[in-house]
Amino acid sequence: RIGFRPNEAWNFGFSGSEGPYFRQEAESTLPPGRDISDYREFVLGQDISFAWHHLQLWAEFYEARFEVPNVGDADTFAYYVEAKYKFTPRLYGAVRWNQQIFGTIPDEGKNLKWGNDLWRIDTALGYRFSPHTQLKVQYSFQHEESAPHDLTSLFAAQFTVRF
Repeated sequence: RIGFRPNEAWNFGFSGSEGPYFRQEAESTLPPGRDISDYREFVLGQDISFAWHHLQLWAEFYEARFEVPNVGDADTFAYYVEAKYKFTPRLYGAVRWNQQIFGTIPDEGKNLKWGNDLWRIDTALGYRFSPHTQLKVQYSFQHEESAPHDLTSLFAAQFTVRF
């Protein structure tokens, strides 16, 4: 990651990676004469954050390309944007928007999406009892372009202890 912090409020970053993504067990399923190092994943990431008084904002963006045997390149783009507000030194609320968009791959003369696009919104309310303990409740609502159940909801409660 290469970062740039022009002042205390702002933080910018850029990262990237590439390398084989198949596990060793997949080697026997690859075309003859090919091995796992022939198929690579490339990821570019950008991040930004801002903090001012009781408000914190974050966002991360990722572009990924997978070299897939007998298919070619499969691309996807994913990101999230999150905001957190501290109502008091102990009580905070947060909201996060996540989305992943899949590209197309060739299939019998047509271009088809290789995954189901999805988005999710998360909301949370947290309370810090001490610097080492916290209770958080969260609700998530997700939409995935798949049938028949493309909408899901999740409610979670979490108590954390930091050592």
